[in-house]
Amino acid sequence: MRPFPMNRRRALGVLAALPWAAAPAGAQTPGSGEGGAFPRHAVRFVVPYAPGGTSDVLARLIGQKLAVRWGQQAIVDNRPGAGTVIGANAVRQATDGHTFLVANNTHVISPLLMPSLPYDPLGDFTPVCTLATSDYLLLAAPRLGVRSLAEFIELARKRPGQLNFGTHGVGGLTHVAAELLNAMAGIRMALVQYKGAGPALTAMLAGEVDVYFDAPATTLSYVKEGRLVPIGISGTRRLAALPQVPTIAEAGVPGYDVTIWYGLMGPAGLPQRHADRLQEDVQAVLREPEVGERLEALGVAARFMPQREFGPFAAREQERYRRLIAERGIKA
Repeated sequence: MRPFPMNRRRALGVLAALPWAAAPAGAQTPGSGEGGAFPRHAVRFVVPYAPGGTSDVLARLIGQKLAVRWGQQAIVDNRPGAGTVIGANAVRQATDGHTFLVANNTHVISPLLMPSLPYDPLGDFTPVCTLATSDYLLLAAPRLGVRSLAEFIELARKRPGQLNFGTHGVGGLTHVAAELLNAMAGIRMALVQYKGAGPALTAMLAGEVDVYFDAPATTLSYVKEGRLVPIGISGTRRLAALPQVPTIAEAGVPGYDVTIWYGLMGPAGLPQRHADRLQEDVQAVLREPEVGERLEALGVAARFMPQREFGPFAAREQERYRRLIAERGIKA
C-alpha cells in the first residue's frame, strides 16, 4: 500500500477545513438535472458532531468524491449537540429530498437512554447505506502510570468512584462504552461530560480525565507522541496501526464489543430514486483505492451495506443495545 502522504492530525485538519466539496464547473453525470432526477441541486450531509471527528472526516472525504461525480455541491453541515439529537432532528424535518444524516450507533442508542426524543430514530428516517466501521481506542492518562487494561482495572477496583471517564454526550456511544466497561469489569468510574469530542479530547490531553474512549482517527498521533496510553480496542479485532494493543475482550473483559458503524439516513418519505442513486454512487466511491487508503490511514474501514440490509441491521443494533443497557443497568 502506498504510504499516506501526511500524518493523521494534518489529514483531519485539511479535511475539516473544507466547508464543502464542489465538482468542476459544468460537470454533469447521468441522472443529474431536472425532471425529478437526483441530485438536482446541492446535497447536504448533516454531521451531528463538531468538525474534526470521524463522522465529519467521512462526510468530507466521500462528499468531495460524490460532488465530482454529480456536478453538484456536497455541503457538510455540522450540527452538534444533545447527543446527536439536534442534527438528526434537522434531517427529520427536511423536505427537499437532498438532506441526509451521517449517523452512527448513537442514533439508535439515544432513545434507549433519552426517551423524550422528538422523533423515532427508525420510523422517522430512511436508511440509505453504510459507509464505514471503526473501533474506539480506550485511552488512559499517562499520569495514572498504567500500561495495560488489567493494571487500570486493578487500580479502579482499589479506588472505586475516584477515577473518571470523559464523554462528549450523555447517552452517546462513548458514554455507553464506558458504562458497559464499568458493568462488565466490575468497576465504578465517574462520568465527566463535555460539550463535544474536541473539548473532551482537549481535557484528556490536559490531564483532567483518567480514561476516554475515542476514535483512532483523532488520537493515533497523540498515542505515538506518548501523550495518551492505549490500553484496549473496543471491537473484536486489533488495530493494524497498533497491533500490540489487545481488544478489551482479549485483555480480561470477555464478551466486550463496541464497534462503531457509520451510515447515511434521509428523512421518512425520501424518494426511492434518491436513495438508489445515492447508494449506487457511495458504493462506487468506497471502491476507489485512494478512499480506502485514506480511511485505513485514519483507522477506519470502508464498509458498504445497501439499503435492503442497512434498515434491518439498524433495528437489530437498537435491540442489541436495548438488551445490553437493561442487563447492565446502564442509565443516562
